[in-house]
Amino acid sequence: MATILKLNDKTRTIIKASLNMEQSILDLGLNKWQYKLREFEKSHKISTEEFVSKFTKGKLGDDKKWFEWMFAYNAYNHVKEKLNAVKGIDI
Repeated sequence: MATILKLNDKTRTIIKASLNMEQSILDLGLNKWQYKLREFEKSHKISTEEFVSKFTKGKLGDDKKWFEWMFAYNAYNHVKEKLNAVKGIDI
């Protein structure tokens, strides 16, 4: 359900600028986590998708590096979800 707000031009401009700034910050965060995921993939010679499948099935053990990779994967998805939400706001 969409909520419609009545905003004056000044308020609309401020909100748009804030959303643009948030989108830029989220883009940077997404790029950071994407880079980390690629580093893990290069280092361990498997894709993140393959890693997640093996990790969630308990096939990789409890080494700290696997938890760090999983954290990066979850962080990437969290930032991506927030970015998509911000992009979906129509002002």
